Amino acid sequence: MEIVKGLKPEAFWRHFYNLTRIPRESGNEEGVRRYAVDFAEKQGLEYIIDKIGNVLIRRAPSAGKVGSPSVVLQGHMDMVCEKNRDKQHDFARDPIALLNEDGWLKADGTTLGADNGVAVAAGLAVLEAEEALGPVEVLLTVDEETGLTGALELDPTIVKSRILINLDSEEDGVIYVGCAGGKNTDGYIPVELEKSPAGYRAFKLELKGLKGGHSGGEIHLGLGNANTLGSRFLYTAAKQFDLRLSSVEGGGKHNAIAREFFADVLVKEAEADSFAVFAAEYEKMIKSEFRYNEENLSFSAEKTDYPSKVYTLSSQERIVNLVYSLPHGVVKMSPVIENLVETSTNLARIELLESGEFFVQNCNRSSVDTECNDIADRAACAVEAAGGRVVFRHEYPGWDPNPDSEIRKKAEDVYRKIFGEDAKIKAIHAGLECGVIGKKFDSMDMISIGPELADVHTPGEKMRIDSVEKIWKFLIGILTII
Repeated sequence: MEIVKGLKPEAFWRHFYNLTRIPRESGNEEGVRRYAVDFAEKQGLEYIIDKIGNVLIRRAPSAGKVGSPSVVLQGHMDMVCEKNRDKQHDFARDPIALLNEDGWLKADGTTLGADNGVAVAAGLAVLEAEEALGPVEVLLTVDEETGLTGALELDPTIVKSRILINLDSEEDGVIYVGCAGGKNTDGYIPVELEKSPAGYRAFKLELKGLKGGHSGGEIHLGLGNANTLGSRFLYTAAKQFDLRLSSVEGGGKHNAIAREFFADVLVKEAEADSFAVFAAEYEKMIKSEFRYNEENLSFSAEKTDYPSKVYTLSSQERIVNLVYSLPHGVVKMSPVIENLVETSTNLARIELLESGEFFVQNCNRSSVDTECNDIADRAACAVEAAGGRVVFRHEYPGWDPNPDSEIRKKAEDVYRKIFGEDAKIKAIHAGLECGVIGKKFDSMDMISIGPELADVHTPGEKMRIDSVEKIWKFLIGILTII
């Protein structure tokens, strides 16, 4: 607790610190659910757990606030669990190691879990706040990061409120009023392996040091994608050398831009020295291409142990060509909202499964449902052309801005009164649970706010400490006038 001692508001930081001690990878939310329920029982608050595992806790109105509209504060319990490859950390057991650097709270080589520990900590802090408030509900959902399962399976009868404040945004001074929908294209390609031929030299390829980031929030920044860059090398190298592929994997979570790529290859012994020079030149080339936004990028080809198996040439050609040809990045900018990405796709993950199929995943997003389907279908076409099959997963709707939103107007007034300036009104290209939850009710007036976060879904994730107190004042200010 020493690292957050003295930070304000005390209740928020106490809860947030405690959350960093609790494993909460998607699908493993029991610990944080128990923490929230234990808190509710100690506070004497009503709570409900629905069939999917979502938790809703209610605070009764303060004296003088009876009859005020009920507000539900909403966020998710799970976090993206990413770490640097050389970091020894078990997310199912180990607490997050915290660092306080230059006004930011971050983790040591892993994701921090501010996405969305902020909502859990802030929600619980509101439930014990001394301020006079109307009725408040805190809704904490499961499995947001891998498919918005908690929101999609939410039992709407447990929620009384028709005003929702989502606490899963990442930009100080911004009120979000809309978000993109999404759909994953999961490809499965049958491949064959054979005994490694003799007369080759084995190399381990490693592409590391990319920033990665949220595939919604950072997709427009022109950052490198490790899967794209790694497959580019394999494609070009196979045109010049007698190259045999033994293993290949890259990326991680569907909603994170791939930071790392690894492959083991064989090259004819007579060509091995030239191949090493080619790899070094490739590193220089991509470092030059990304010199303005990927300063820590590295690519290496080091001699390694001889593998027992390689892909057949047919399988190798199909998967390398497929991964290299799959789209990644911004597809279309919004013609209506300035600087908003309308449609994008993220080449998120490649790996050989235990089933013997090669897996490739694209995470597609758009604020226009038909465009999301289109880019998902384009990725599917590439998979099918490589002889694979496709499964579409984790489809969820977007959130259309409501120009007549009363809670947005109230929030704008409160922000102006407290901070003496106007809040920015934005839509976000990332997926928020607002789109899913809003469609479960005849009417739900919604906004999304949060403190300043950076590099979410990566081991560089961090939260600006002074923005937490600011967002707390904003949130309490909104709740006290409703």
